[in-house]
Amino acid sequence: MLDELEPGEWGAPSLCSRWSVRDVVGHLVWRVGGSYGEMLRSVLPLPTLTRSTFAALTDAVSRQEGEASSPEELTRRLRRIADLRRAGVGRTGLGDLVETVVHTYDIVQPLGVRIDVEPEATRRIAVRGMLLASPERLAAAGQRTLWAADAGWAIGRGPVIEGTAQGIVLYLYGRSPLVAGSR
Repeated sequence: MLDELEPGEWGAPSLCSRWSVRDVVGHLVWRVGGSYGEMLRSVLPLPTLTRSTFAALTDAVSRQEGEASSPEELTRRLRRIADLRRAGVGRTGLGDLVETVVHTYDIVQPLGVRIDVEPEATRRIAVRGMLLASPERLAAAGQRTLWAADAGWAIGRGPVIEGTAQGIVLYLYGRSPLVAGSR
């Protein structure tokens, strides 16, 4: 998908507040590309007086990672990381799956690009999203059954709201309102 982006699309806004597509790809390369120790070592040299929170440090290092490489190099690095993870090398837990899929959705949704993610992966990500959702989103989702018609899974209980796996995941992770139809 990244190979098909036009040069201007790399600078397009993503669903991540204040991040371009390039910043999000930089974040993914940094966040899922190495060990936790490597992640920590990469933020230690950053000045901390103006970056006093983990979110601020993450923002700085993600932008730095995105700006330090060409789009072609970022794509190559991300592809290499994906190949390693598929081979079972490196961190392959649910947290990294969430990072990868949610941030991929952050990129493709504003660009109107379609991407396929395995239904079971989206279900696991949605369940995790229910556990981490804001009180408002949790209350809304807890009173409804969110049915991902394209993926064949549902979470919650109550009247059914039908949507896509992508739409439900983006809702649970606070990226967008739930766009769905009731049934």
